[in-house]
Amino acid sequence: MAVPAPAAALKFSNISGMAQKKTYRVRVRGKVRNQLLRRGAAVAGATLGLLAASWFFGAAFKASKNFTASRLFSFKPASFEVDCPAPAAAEYARGLAAGTLNLPLTAARCAELAQDLRDRHPGLLSVDVARNFITGKLSLKAVPEELVSPVLLAGTTAYLGVTGRFLPEALAEIQGPRVPASVGWRAEKAPELAGFLKELNQFSSLFYSVPAGLDCPGRDWACRLTLADGTVVLWGGFEFTRLKILRLNEVVRDAAARNGAALRVDMRYFKEGKIFVSPAAKGG
Repeated sequence: MAVPAPAAALKFSNISGMAQKKTYRVRVRGKVRNQLLRRGAAVAGATLGLLAASWFFGAAFKASKNFTASRLFSFKPASFEVDCPAPAAAEYARGLAAGTLNLPLTAARCAELAQDLRDRHPGLLSVDVARNFITGKLSLKAVPEELVSPVLLAGTTAYLGVTGRFLPEALAEIQGPRVPASVGWRAEKAPELAGFLKELNQFSSLFYSVPAGLDCPGRDWACRLTLADGTVVLWGGFEFTRLKILRLNEVVRDAAARNGAALRVDMRYFKEGKIFVSPAAKGG
């Protein structure tokens, strides 16, 4: 039979167990502690620097934006310059520009000025209105469209531009030879005809007889080319211009050697290698 331990022994045993749960305090060496402090200070400094930089750039951007906006909406031209080789358009442009002096001039107002000038002179190919915020000067530049030939458009004189537009005014001079043309209806635009007439002007010296005029009576653009000697050419499509001229010279010289009269030459089937020649009827 087991004998219970004395009370004194039990008390000693509990005290001994408590003594074994002793805690230890970790000490960091001075060198390591200093490194940790320096690293923490560096991280904190970098964070503060980024915050300060973000605030600075944000404030600067806002101020710059406000300044730019105020300059845009408060621009008032103190002077202007006009660059346009067409005297009539240049005079009207100067009047528009003079009306803007010392008054607020926004981008929308610049667009209105450009449109006003184009409406008044449709012969202009481009119009550019610019503001110089440093000098306070308004610049207006207008370029007339290059002209190919005068055209009798449905009985009214017009000028065919290189883009194919029929213009009511001639703001640019037609350079070199030009073949007068007539169109039997009020066409709005004819870029293919413009390209063809430009080639006719360029190659006019290749013809055995100078081209006197081009007539396009129908909407199918079946045009007739009349030469100075009275020969009428049903030209056909507006392609192979130079080659057609050379072949025309050959067939006309051969036919003229036989009868010596003005001819009617049908080149509408040139693609198939066919050219028909006959005496020209009186009156073309």
